[in-house]
Amino acid sequence: MKIPEITIQNTFKMPTLGIGTWEMGGRQSADTSEDEKFIKAIRFALENGIRHIDTAENYANGHTEEVVGNAIKGFEREKLLITSKVSEENLGYKNLLRSAENSLKRLQTDYLDLYLLHHPNPDVPLSETMKAINELIEKRLIRNFGLSNFPVNLVAEVMQLTNSPIITNQLEYNLFTRNNGRITEDVESTIIPFCHENNISITAWRPVLKGEKNALQQPAILEIAEKHRATPMQIALAWLLNKPLMLAIPKMTSEKHILENIAAATIQLSEEEMQVLDKLSV
Repeated sequence: MKIPEITIQNTFKMPTLGIGTWEMGGRQSADTSEDEKFIKAIRFALENGIRHIDTAENYANGHTEEVVGNAIKGFEREKLLITSKVSEENLGYKNLLRSAENSLKRLQTDYLDLYLLHHPNPDVPLSETMKAINELIEKRLIRNFGLSNFPVNLVAEVMQLTNSPIITNQLEYNLFTRNNGRITEDVESTIIPFCHENNISITAWRPVLKGEKNALQQPAILEIAEKHRATPMQIALAWLLNKPLMLAIPKMTSEKHILENIAAATIQLSEEEMQVLDKLSV
């Protein structure tokens, strides 16, 4: 099944749905006990239409990138979109260049399609960070760059430090987490409108509220789900993906879950249905 794509900054096409890899291969440290399960899940996703894989250098202390690197073997690299993220402690010029090099080695690839600054670091000048990013783009080691968990003032500052477009700002955002994220606040009221004004996409992490299945049993959601012959979780994901300049990267490891998410990416909600869901809260 072909996942819908959006064009960002008039230059870069991204499928609206990708696969997130947090906790694949461990959390803060490596855990190799389920590597085969995660490799199999990523490969199944790629075989069924997923092209975007999102990871980060600090996932499992780098091991998640190794899992992804093993999973993509045999697939045509130019058809994949691989995103990784540099940790906030590595935003200094030399450290960032070293981080990018190490991520490429672990992923066993010559370039990253998208490289994100994972979190802001008030102790490192953004001018130093962006000097490294600009150099990586010039050398074609990264094709595009973006941000993660950045508030409006810092997005605006980054814009002044590069001629390269910011492709995305990755934020916690879902049907029930609008402005009260654990890391960023005012996402829906302030950050998203500012990013959209500047043609910056939003990549939603935790795109379906984790551990809150009961919240999805609201009558309005159930009614829309029945109409589309979908699950409430698929409707929650479809609500995101029907929004402009919106991407989502749910973690998915079971074949059933992968296929359901891919199907959700093709659900077209009406304007009235979107308005109903917009008004919901936990």
